[in-house]
Amino acid sequence: FCTARARDMQTPVVATMAGLAVGLLVGVSAVSSQARGGAKEGVPLVGMMYEAWHAPAWTGLKDPATAITLEEVIRSNGSITLADMQSGIDLATAMNFHYHKQPKEGFYCIYRKRSNETTGDLPRDCPNITATLTRHASMLVAANVDFVVVDSTNFQSASVGGDVLQLRPIEVLFEEWAKLRAANIPTPKIAVWQNLQDVSGDLWQMYIDAIYKNPNYADLVFTDDHTQKQVFFATASPAPTLVTAIEQQGLAVVVMWALRNDFAKGEWAFFSPCRDKATGQFSTSVPPQSDRGGCDQSITQNSPIGPRGTAITVSPSYQASYSALPFCASGKLGGLTLKQQFATVFANQKTLDYLMVGTFNEHIAQPQKNPYSQSVPSAIAMGLETDPQRSVVWVDLYGDGITRDLEPTVEDGGSMWSLFLSCSRVLQRGEGCTATSVNETCCDFKAPESSWTPVYSLSLKNTTFLLTPSLNEAQTLARQGWTEYCPPFGHGLAFCTPTSGKAVTSAEYALSPFLILSQPQQPVESTHREIVRCIVGPTSNPQHVFTASSDCLGLGKSEGTLGYVATTRSSEAPRSLRQCVDQSRASYPVYYTSLDAPCATHQVEYLGYVH
Repeated sequence: FCTARARDMQTPVVATMAGLAVGLLVGVSAVSSQARGGAKEGVPLVGMMYEAWHAPAWTGLKDPATAITLEEVIRSNGSITLADMQSGIDLATAMNFHYHKQPKEGFYCIYRKRSNETTGDLPRDCPNITATLTRHASMLVAANVDFVVVDSTNFQSASVGGDVLQLRPIEVLFEEWAKLRAANIPTPKIAVWQNLQDVSGDLWQMYIDAIYKNPNYADLVFTDDHTQKQVFFATASPAPTLVTAIEQQGLAVVVMWALRNDFAKGEWAFFSPCRDKATGQFSTSVPPQSDRGGCDQSITQNSPIGPRGTAITVSPSYQASYSALPFCASGKLGGLTLKQQFATVFANQKTLDYLMVGTFNEHIAQPQKNPYSQSVPSAIAMGLETDPQRSVVWVDLYGDGITRDLEPTVEDGGSMWSLFLSCSRVLQRGEGCTATSVNETCCDFKAPESSWTPVYSLSLKNTTFLLTPSLNEAQTLARQGWTEYCPPFGHGLAFCTPTSGKAVTSAEYALSPFLILSQPQQPVESTHREIVRCIVGPTSNPQHVFTASSDCLGLGKSEGTLGYVATTRSSEAPRSLRQCVDQSRASYPVYYTSLDAPCATHQVEYLGYVH
C-alpha cells in the first residue's frame, strides 16, 4: 500500500516527477567529530526549504479576499465542499493548484515579468513582492536560518510552466534579497534545487548562467565554508553527465530526496521520517511525549560539503505517501513531530555540519487520483466523508495540520513558527534540552496540545470490541486470541502492519486505530471532551462502551479515561469517531466504534474527532 510521488505535480497540467522508492532506513553509526570551519563550534549551519511557486495559484484566485482553503472545507464538517472551494478558482490559470491554508499575512506570490519583457507569462505581476520578501528575510534571519534551498524540481527545461513556477520567481528572490543586502539588511543565502534526471534539460544551465556566475550574487549564493564551493542541489538519480558538467564549473552538487536509503552515499533529505526503534523502518508513528528519545531520523554521511560530510533533516510533519489518508503522514500533532525530530538533532548536533529544515511555505497542492478507490472503497480523504469529491487525495500536505510548512498561517496563528524559534534557540546554545532550556517550548514534553498517543483497536471473535491506549494491554489481549486492527495502509508502525495484498473491508477500515490526546486541553469544555471507557453487559461476555458521559450512560461502570477528543473537526483531528451498537448478532447488545463512517447499525453517541 501507499506509494506515491513526493512532489505534487499532475499530468497533463504540468510535468510529473519520478516516484519515491519506499524502503527501509538503515541505522547510521556515530559520526566523527572534528573542528568545523565557518560556523559556531558544535552548532550545524541551518538551511530551510523555500517555495517560490505560488504565482499561478494566486493568479487563479478569483477573489483572494473570499478564497476558501482546504482547511476551511475540512473544518466546515460538510457545510462547505471542495466544489465550493473550486468555484472561487480559475483552475486552468492556477494549474489546478489549491490553497490548503492561508498565510497569516495573506496570500502572496513573487513572480514579475523581466525588465526587458513587455508582457509576462501571467496576466499580471504579483503585488507587494518587496514587502513579502523583506518580511521573509527578516523572519528567517531571526530564526538563525543560514540559507534557503529554493525548489525548482517540477520542470527540467525552459517552458511557460517552468518560468512561472520556478525560474522567474527564483530570479526575483535573488534580485530582491540582493537589494536588501546592498542596503545592509541581512538575508539568508540561497541555493537552487533542480531536477537533473533528463540530460536534455536546460534549466540548470540557466540558473548557473543567470545566478551562480552573476558577480552581483557572489555573496548571496550559498557557498560551503569547508570546500569554498557554491552549492547546487539535485533530485534523486541525477544524470551523471549533468552532475559532471556542473562540477566542472566549480560547483558542489548535493543530491537531496526522501524515503531512500542513500544517506551513507552523501544524500540529503528534504524530509526525514522517524524510524521504528525495533525494525529501523520508516514510520509515521511519532514517539509520544513519554518517550523523549527522539525520532531517530537518519544522518547523512559522506556529503560532498561540510568538514565531516554530515547532515540531518527536521520538519513539523512528513509523509510516507498520500497525506490525506490515515497514517500515510505524521501530521504536526501539536508540535510533537518537530519536538521529537529536534530531540534527535540535539543528541547528535556536535557531529553535524548541516541541519536541513522543511519547509517554510509550500501552502498549495494539486489533487491526485485515489489509487485505492477500487481496492479500498473506504479510502477517502480524512475529514471529507460526506464530500462528493471525498475520494480525491493529496500528497505533500493536507490542510494546515498535516504539512511540512512553518510559515505562520491564519489557521495555526503562528504556533509552529514560534515552536521552531524555540528549537532554534536551543540549537544555538549547543547544549540540548538542559537546565538552561527548561522553559523552552521545544523542550516541553508535557504539553497538552502535543500529548497525542496511539489507541489500539481489537476484537474477540467479532462480538467483543475494545479500544485501549495501553500497548501492554493490546499485546496481552493479542496473545489471548484477540484480533488487532491495523492502519489500512501501514506506515504507522506503532500498530500492526496489514497483510500485504489483502483487501481492507469497509468494516475493518472503520475499526482501524487512531491517535487521541492523553491530556485535558485548556479549556477542555470548549475544545475537547473526555471519553470514558466503560464495561457493560453480561459477565460471561462483557462489552465495552466509549462515551463522554461520566456515568457510562447508565449502562455500566467506568474503567478509566480513554483520552480527549476534539469537539470540532480540523486537519489535525479530521476523523469522526462514533459509538455504535448492534442488537441483532447475539442475545445481548454488541458495542463497537466506527471511524470515518456512520454506524452500520445504530449510533449510540457521536464522540468527536481524532487523528
